[in-house]
Amino acid sequence: MSIAAQPSAEALVCLHNVPWKMYEALRDELENRNVRMTYDRGWLQLMCPSKLHERLGNLLGRLIEAWTEQAGIEVQNCRCMTLRRLEQERGLEPDNCFYIEHEPAVRGRDELDLERDPPPDLAVEIDVASSSVGRMEIYAAVGVPEVWRWKDGGIEVYRLDRRGRYRRREGSLALPGFPFTEAERTLARRRSLGDHALVRAFRNSLFRNKK
Repeated sequence: MSIAAQPSAEALVCLHNVPWKMYEALRDELENRNVRMTYDRGWLQLMCPSKLHERLGNLLGRLIEAWTEQAGIEVQNCRCMTLRRLEQERGLEPDNCFYIEHEPAVRGRDELDLERDPPPDLAVEIDVASSSVGRMEIYAAVGVPEVWRWKDGGIEVYRLDRRGRYRRREGSLALPGFPFTEAERTLARRRSLGDHALVRAFRNSLFRNKK
């Protein structure tokens, strides 16, 4: 069963009483590779991301890469890799995700299985036409320790606590010192600059602030 993707529209479809095996079959179907799926114990949401959604997720990922490169922090960007846990019957694709602390543990693995491998240290969510609030419980079940949410021009940081709940923080524990204000300013200029120019401007700001 394939689902026709419409890249130009951020359409949402919700289905109920979907068995786990059907979700896995839909997720593994090559024709559905451009469809984002969120699965939570029988509830399945299908989304075709808009251009803005994809561009923001890509740009914020590139800013993270630029900053970590400058800071000498090794990372592995797994982008929209499917995160799913059979025993939790939950799964989803982040808009971007990174291994940071656990990068050495997954460096030699081309395929990951969250039943035995650690989840990404950081996931990125882009809220454009829909809210990612309902996905936070799934991230918690999967075990992602930190989630960044881009919303209304700002970046919100959430950290998983010992009770398995996300709490909002002022800064990041996954990437201490990341310049959120400068990243937000850079993303706000996306209508006037190309992607390479935006990343260059961000890099230049890092050099200026270092002096």
